[in-house]
Amino acid sequence: MKRLLGVMVAVILVLSAVCAAAEGVTFTTNYFTLQLPDGWETDFEDLEKEDNEEELGYFADPANVGLACGVYLVYYEDLKDISLFNLDEETIQDYVDAILEEMEDGKPEYLGTVTASPSPDLKPIPLVLFKVTDEDGEFIYADTITNGYSIQFEFFIMDMDGDTMYPFTDAHIEQIKSILETLQPAT
Repeated sequence: MKRLLGVMVAVILVLSAVCAAAEGVTFTTNYFTLQLPDGWETDFEDLEKEDNEEELGYFADPANVGLACGVYLVYYEDLKDISLFNLDEETIQDYVDAILEEMEDGKPEYLGTVTASPSPDLKPIPLVLFKVTDEDGEFIYADTITNGYSIQFEFFIMDMDGDTMYPFTDAHIEQIKSILETLQPAT
């Protein structure tokens, strides 16, 4: 009986861990939601809003050296006719070229397009992804744009003090892609 009880407790613990991991953490803004891995932390305090830019929040893996991300909504008047949501390859490539030119000093490397597919009723949401290196170190930049409104993600790997940035591995980039694929419009 003790052996059966021990097996049942072990199965319940495993199932609880699987269910908890499947639930994860939801990062929710006024514009969209993302699903984050279980245990990740979010921060929505003291967000600033300027004329054309709004901080939407931050999320991070609480590991000693973990992945962290700042999320922003930026309006570009001169791009008000641009939308990546139509998934036209030419439009996406033009947008990629514009970002490469804008971030030229940071030696940007285009990593491809990640597509979030919210539901059969909604158009897929493409997000362009870049690895950029500036004076502080390496970061991953991702964004999508529609009608001049750009949702921007800036991913970093930092220590707990936020003083040191670390380079990305392929596993980090895959994790970023899997997070971005969960993007859903706010309902």
